[in-house]
Amino acid sequence: MNKASKIDLPCLRGRMGDWFYYVTILKFGDVAERVKLPEEINEKYSDPNLKLSEWIQRDIDPKRITPIVNYLKTEQRFFNSLILGIYDGKPKWHDIAFEKSKFATTEEEINYFSSTFGILSLNGDESIFAMDGQHRAMGIRNAVEEGQNIKDDEVAAIFVAHRATEEGGIRTRRLFSTLNRYAKPVSQAETIALSEDDNAAIITRRMVDMNELLKARVLTTKNRAISPTNSTDFTNIMVLYDMVRIYLTDTPVFGIRVNGYSRTAYGQTRAEEDQLKKDQAKFEALFAKLADGIPVLKTYFQGGPINRRDESSSLLFRPIGQIVCISILKVAAEHRKLTRAINFFAKAKFNGKNRLWRKVFFDESTGDINTDKVRQRFATLLILEHLGISFVRSSKDNETLQAFQPLVKWVAK
Repeated sequence: MNKASKIDLPCLRGRMGDWFYYVTILKFGDVAERVKLPEEINEKYSDPNLKLSEWIQRDIDPKRITPIVNYLKTEQRFFNSLILGIYDGKPKWHDIAFEKSKFATTEEEINYFSSTFGILSLNGDESIFAMDGQHRAMGIRNAVEEGQNIKDDEVAAIFVAHRATEEGGIRTRRLFSTLNRYAKPVSQAETIALSEDDNAAIITRRMVDMNELLKARVLTTKNRAISPTNSTDFTNIMVLYDMVRIYLTDTPVFGIRVNGYSRTAYGQTRAEEDQLKKDQAKFEALFAKLADGIPVLKTYFQGGPINRRDESSSLLFRPIGQIVCISILKVAAEHRKLTRAINFFAKAKFNGKNRLWRKVFFDESTGDINTDKVRQRFATLLILEHLGISFVRSSKDNETLQAFQPLVKWVAK
């Protein structure tokens, strides 16, 4: 392993609890050269007791690296800080002496600034590994090795000292575990509201804000459920997002393979604006057909209220019914039966008054919606078969079919 060159880094020194840490910026080229995987550090040592790779990180998932490399090709790339463990070598801290000025007028302030601002010197022999951000670090390395012109980009880095002892291992392992335990994942609602790379989220936001049918008719809460007393909103932003994603991507429809954009890429790499507009127009065209072709939706979008407490209220006003509906439309469109599928929902009593759907979607004891995925798949397959689109049923599907067999005749009534 080649030795890295000496480097001097502008730095802030701080303390939290019993950890001292050093905040700096690293060029991407330095990250690629200096930050190693645990097994790469192990190759440097012959000591079998080191076994750094057994405890210092989770395994790298190669599937997470490629999206990061692709993201680094965008102009608006930005990462949060890497937290880097460092040991060996001769890292050295140099204070920057402050004198009395308008920023530091007392001896206490001068001492604080002098001990906080400084230079961190690395001689190149250090072993550096990512305690938090290992996939970002490896994505940076791969992008640099591919020749992307990003070597001079800079990322914030926080160095913490690791001691290669049993006690030091316990201490570092605890910090790694804590960082990952308390790093709260971004919720789906937050992704929909904030992401500028998830194309389905972008389209969903635009429809909520600008679509004439949906404007002021979509809940923007973090809960998928819609209160039975809500008589004005058509759906929830999270459900609308799922509908957009199902219709435009290859997201499996209750286990059924479908065509469309790669659901992974579509959720991670922003499309060109022209393509986004086309995709939005495609979904809006479908939605307009539903709003005009299904009487209960037409009445609602012309100003009529929803009474979700009434058994006769269409399941198309419930999240579960909306997901089943868009799933059926997605598959039907691929089999050139979209119009027939829309006509089904226009004519069939897809509500709690229908004996079949009441048995499938409602809890008999409480009257609440039953969100069991097995039942949603059953309903989807049953309607698709009614439309002339057949699929091979699993043993579980057959069990469910057997349970509801006496009521199957009510599918289109």
